[in-house]
Amino acid sequence: MPKLPSYFGNFPHPPSEKKPVHLTRDSYKMFIYTGTKPYSSDLNYLLASTDQQTTGIYQLAPGSNFDPADIHAGDEVYYVLEGVVHLLNPETGQTEELGPGDAVLIPTGAPHRGYNFSDKAAVILFCIAPRIWDENGPPTGYDGPTRLYKHEGRA
Repeated sequence: MPKLPSYFGNFPHPPSEKKPVHLTRDSYKMFIYTGTKPYSSDLNYLLASTDQQTTGIYQLAPGSNFDPADIHAGDEVYYVLEGVVHLLNPETGQTEELGPGDAVLIPTGAPHRGYNFSDKAAVILFCIAPRIWDENGPPTGYDGPTRLYKHEGRA
């Protein structure tokens, strides 16, 4: 797994120098999850990342998804700002459709994939506490099972 960029846990200041700060759009850090698969990823804007939390905004382009399944070292909350995102927990087969104003809690260690089946971008605010990933960085693959449910109306 790739190492975490140095700004995770240290943006906009290192933990030893925490202070209130006005964060502006021009100061956000951009990153792609995951850089190893840019053709199947999401665009992220890191708003702040300390030793206790990481907050940002991610976008899923129309018709896209992020792969591999993401697994965090902390609890994550999504809040949908625009568009519709479908979440899949590949271990359980649980799916959720989230639209503007909807939120979801993703517990520590729960694998999840996001899909945008629409023709408009989905924009999601996220907050993860206490850490986004462990010291090894984001997952580079998902080797666990993928459980999918068959719809009753389909053969």
